[in-house]
Amino acid sequence: MVVAYLDIETISKKADEGMIIAIGLLTDDEPEVRFADSLEEERRTLEWLRDKLEGCEMLVTWYGSGFDIPFLSTRALVHNVNLTKLTEIPMLDLCQWSRANLLLSSYSLESVARFLDISGGKGFKEFRGTDILALFKLVDRGDLEARKLIVEHCKEDIVVLKLVHERLKPLVERSRGGLPRRILKEE
Repeated sequence: MVVAYLDIETISKKADEGMIIAIGLLTDDEPEVRFADSLEEERRTLEWLRDKLEGCEMLVTWYGSGFDIPFLSTRALVHNVNLTKLTEIPMLDLCQWSRANLLLSSYSLESVARFLDISGGKGFKEFRGTDILALFKLVDRGDLEARKLIVEHCKEDIVVLKLVHERLKPLVERSRGGLPRRILKEE
C-alpha cells in the first residue's frame, strides 16, 4: 500500500487570508518539500502535490481533516487547480485518532511524539508552526536561512509523523472505530 505523509506550512490559519508556503510529502524514506514564496509558486506547488498523489492509497496527516485538507482545497480553488484526488484518498488523521483513543494532556504532534519517546530532527523543538509567519517575513526580505528553516521544519514534521504512525499502527489497526469513515467504507 502506498502511504503518503502530508504536512503544510502556511502564513495564516485561514486560507482566504494567507497562502501555502510549503507542502511536505513523504512516500518512501526521503521527505520532499516544495516551497512557495509567491502566488504563482503556490499554484505550481499545488500542481506538484496533485501529481505526487497519483497512486497514493492512503494519506496520513496530523489534524489534516481540520486544517491541511481544507486549506489545500481552498487554495486549489483560488488557483483553479483540480485537487479532488486529495479528498478521494482515504485519510488517517492521527491527531483526531489520538484525541479519540489516547488520554493525554496535549495533542500537538510534538507532545504526542515526546510522550511516545520519539525525537525529531535537530530543529524539531526550536520553533513551532506559529513561528512560520515571522520566518516567512524574513524570506520575503531575501533571508535564505529563514527559508531553509521553514523547509527543514516541514521535513521534520512529516518524518516525525511517520514515526508516530509506525508506533501507533498496531493500536490504530485494532481500533477500527477510530479510523475515518472513508477508510471503513473502503475496506
